[in-house]
Amino acid sequence: MLPSFPKCQKILNERWARRMFAAQNQTFPPSLHPPVLPIIEGKRSDFQREDRTVKPLNIKKHEVTVHHTFKEGKGMTIEEFYEKAREAGEGMGKQMWAVLIGAITEAAEETGNKATFKKGKLTQDDILLMLEQVQQNFDEQGNPTAQFIFGSEFAQELKGRDREWREDKSFQARLEELKQRKKAEFNEREARRRLVD
Repeated sequence: MLPSFPKCQKILNERWARRMFAAQNQTFPPSLHPPVLPIIEGKRSDFQREDRTVKPLNIKKHEVTVHHTFKEGKGMTIEEFYEKAREAGEGMGKQMWAVLIGAITEAAEETGNKATFKKGKLTQDDILLMLEQVQQNFDEQGNPTAQFIFGSEFAQELKGRDREWREDKSFQARLEELKQRKKAEFNEREARRRLVD
């Protein structure tokens, strides 16, 4: 039987976890993670929508495998060990992105809130349509709390257009009118919720 080194194993486990979760959080930042309720037991669950329909929650196991080839009976160097932890964390982060984007895509298609934009031809009406389709919440200061996730090409195009659109007073007025309408909808939802509570 090989000798056991529990103190060394504990140190390695802690360092693996630290580096793995750092890589996961760099790939999929915790601020993007939707709020979740832990499921203590079981393999199935469901959730109720705002319209009171009950939908099953599809729970699937996700896992990441990293491989290391041992040569001539030698183990890993500490650098290789850290690299494998990073690979595992990055793989987990990518899977989290895939689950989130898949859920958003499915919900958008089901509700009809799908917007298609032509590359290089983003318009002000496209942005207003996108903002119109989402349900907005607001913080105590009256600022919208929604987060939008864009691919890198779309984000670059939006950033380029944002500079010129900030100077467009009529577009800014349309944005403000939309924001005030969404805020009124939010206040009405909150008032109804408080009546139920």
